[in-house]
Amino acid sequence: MSVYVAQRSEEGPAAMAVALAPSQSGRRQRRAGGWLQMGALKERQQIGGLIRLAAVAAVGCSVVLPLLELARIVAGWTPSPGRATLVLVATACYLPLYVRHVWYAARGSRPAGAGWTLLAMAVVILGALPIIGTSWLISLHSLAVSVLIIVAPPWSLLAAAGLVAATAPLAVAFGHPQWAAFYIVSVIWRGAAVFVLVWLVGAARRLEHARLLLAEQALARERLRIDRELRRTLGAALEAIAARGRRASALTAGDAAALEDELCALVEGSRRALAQARQMIRGYQRLSLRAELDAAAALLTAAGISTRLELPRGDLPETVDAAPRAALRTAVARLLRDDAARRCSIVVTRQGARVRLELRAGGTGPGTTQVVAWTP
Repeated sequence: MSVYVAQRSEEGPAAMAVALAPSQSGRRQRRAGGWLQMGALKERQQIGGLIRLAAVAAVGCSVVLPLLELARIVAGWTPSPGRATLVLVATACYLPLYVRHVWYAARGSRPAGAGWTLLAMAVVILGALPIIGTSWLISLHSLAVSVLIIVAPPWSLLAAAGLVAATAPLAVAFGHPQWAAFYIVSVIWRGAAVFVLVWLVGAARRLEHARLLLAEQALARERLRIDRELRRTLGAALEAIAARGRRASALTAGDAAALEDELCALVEGSRRALAQARQMIRGYQRLSLRAELDAAAALLTAAGISTRLELPRGDLPETVDAAPRAALRTAVARLLRDDAARRCSIVVTRQGARVRLELRAGGTGPGTTQVVAWTP
């Protein structure tokens, strides 16, 4: 990364200052990402565990539920007993295709030849239905789940609803109207048990992707800000040192007194630039209030809550203490858990030497919440 920044910089001492940005700003980026990365490891483990658990549960249900129904049919606990061999063959034909659909969906991808495998499933399940009879109606839940996974909405919703709606007329047509309600409920809850888990995995993956994207955007903004700051300060100081060095070099064969004065000024300018660089590096290790506020607003906006920053006139405090930072994060986390929240304002006001930070929620969310007041 250092090479990339240096290549984009202009040649000369200013380039040296800009090339220092990534290496010296590493600490700053880690600190500035404190909001987005607070408990990052724990959150990542929780989300990863949730994704793995939901994926395993979805695949497990896609295997266990059809096998349980197969055992029930083989045991004769159905309204139309018999045909056990055909049921076993049909289940062996469609179950691997069904589990494959669920497995790929849980991984967030689409299987190769998804349309053809879905067609094969439909042929096996619907083709065996007139022969097996009412007992085979339960297999419609597997076909409905695969349709919801493979086919794009709204056609997937219409097809799945059609399969559920056809359950009752088919039970009546097969001569078992008393079983119609049972099979409708069975198809619905079995299909929902698998598809909701697949949907949960997809939602968790999207959440993780949005979190990572938000963190990358925050770090990119911070890097650009540091680059501009280094160009303006250290870049200008290094340019002045280089110019003074060229003048001292031109005086080597001339007046010794003038050369000595020039060298003394060069040393003094170098010391000031070094002190300024050290001060900037120490500042990078402290958290910026504006960075915290921008990160909070970005996080709320990404969650669908319209957020507005209201800042006082004049400069904000350069840094923010741990207590107001923790209070702000707690208030934002509480607002994110409120499904009714639609908009909010983050208000910073000055009362003499003290700074007051409030989070004001609009809509049906919680009312005004004073986060904290402190003296910088």
